[in-house]
Amino acid sequence: MGGGVVALTILSGAMLSSFRESEPAAENTAPVVRMTLPAANAKFQWNAMVNYTIHVNDKEDGNSEYDEIAPHEVLLQVLFLSDSAQLQAYRSERSKTEPEPEALLTMTTLPCFNCHTANDKLIGPSFQQIAAKYPYSASMEDALSKKIIGGSLGTWGNIPMPPHPEVQAVQAKEIARWILKSNKDADHFYLTGISGAFKTRMKPVKDAGKGVYLLRASYTDHGLKDNPQQRKRGQYTLMLKN
Repeated sequence: MGGGVVALTILSGAMLSSFRESEPAAENTAPVVRMTLPAANAKFQWNAMVNYTIHVNDKEDGNSEYDEIAPHEVLLQVLFLSDSAQLQAYRSERSKTEPEPEALLTMTTLPCFNCHTANDKLIGPSFQQIAAKYPYSASMEDALSKKIIGGSLGTWGNIPMPPHPEVQAVQAKEIARWILKSNKDADHFYLTGISGAFKTRMKPVKDAGKGVYLLRASYTDHGLKDNPQQRKRGQYTLMLKN
């Protein structure tokens, strides 16, 4: 029309395939985690409650402000150090992006924290009570993992522990190992939820006024719909001073 020339380019099947392969693959975005309470570098009191609030925003999973993030999948690691000078050694041993134990990530997908907490009896015993009662051994790990899957009654009272048949044997062993090995230190524990509170320890007999609490909130997302294995983690760390 009008004497113009129309040029057509015909792509072969091989060229189309090459074009598709060159398209950038969708990439999961890491969640953004922050704590709005307590304030960073705030002072803490001995033997007192500390309230915390965590906010999570993830491009794929949603926003905690709109109840789009499951609260039990949000973790808060609480660590007390008697001297702030220990911080450098702690950080050199553990990377700032250190992932949470695989057992903990599995537990956040289960109702574990509905019945158990780190250091206080809830419906069931605390993880610290379990670790104190049962010294770690391979046989104890095996016995506890079977109770996680099959349930139990009578060990800690008359309230039964419900079975969790959806948990694989390997996962149950990881959870049992974490409970027995990683819950012997009352100054280092985990909590779940976007809000809550924990109690600080009693004042040490020899207190030099240098104690600090290190709080690390984290959330591991669910990856992309077509690639759930591509999970990413966001975290936020703050310190409370004595």
